[in-house]
Amino acid sequence: MCANCYGSREQSTGWKRRDLMRAAVGGAALLALPACETTTNPETGRGQFILVSDEQMAQAALQAWAQVRQQTPAWNNRSAQQRLERVGLRVAQGAGRGGQQWEFQLFDSPQKNAFVLPGNKVGFYRGLFEMSERDDWMATVLGHEVGHVTGRHAAERYSREMATQTALQVAGTQISSRAAMAALGLGAQVGLSLPFSREQESEADVLGINYMQAAGYDPRQAIPFWSAMNAGGGSRPPEFLSTHPDPANRIERIRGYINQRGWGPV
Repeated sequence: MCANCYGSREQSTGWKRRDLMRAAVGGAALLALPACETTTNPETGRGQFILVSDEQMAQAALQAWAQVRQQTPAWNNRSAQQRLERVGLRVAQGAGRGGQQWEFQLFDSPQKNAFVLPGNKVGFYRGLFEMSERDDWMATVLGHEVGHVTGRHAAERYSREMATQTALQVAGTQISSRAAMAALGLGAQVGLSLPFSREQESEADVLGINYMQAAGYDPRQAIPFWSAMNAGGGSRPPEFLSTHPDPANRIERIRGYINQRGWGPV
């Protein structure tokens, strides 16, 4: 995520999805890209503009994964690690990805955060683990992260950002004012990148609810989990300037989806 995915405030410290993906796509940019294509994702039913394969993204992400593991201390808690792997693999099975290789790593940080990188590399912070009083709460988080994988969000975001940067470079040849170019870049960020990030986060929420339910966890527990995260957060920018949905709006969307599927009432 571009900021604390689970809390209600944008953080300036620690590893963020933006930092991780910059490291990953830095390598991906060196790969030979196939011709662009628009495909329909069977998990979401929507079309996606994709420039790079999942295999290429996974290969590029290895460097980012090694970097974060080197720079962030591991939380060497055997029972906690076993619990994380048990819930994570069960959720992956619920998503139909149980036959794939997954790596789950606990990091010794008080942050209430988690992330996933291409290649099924999942980082989970001690702060978030310690507040996950029920396995259902942990399954809410892990379902969301698996949703980013099945939603092909890393490859999609990389493709969108590459296309946006190319368009800005072309536009720059027609604009001599540096101030105008700066405004154009900001417009692209607020008008395209940030809403797109919020769209992916909301999509991962829905996919995650499906996966945790398929894995035998209680999807209704997503509501108290997100409520607890919201209560423990601080100030945040307006939603249109944020990479993540407004916490209250997020909870209501999840509540509506759970009730719509008949898994409520909540």
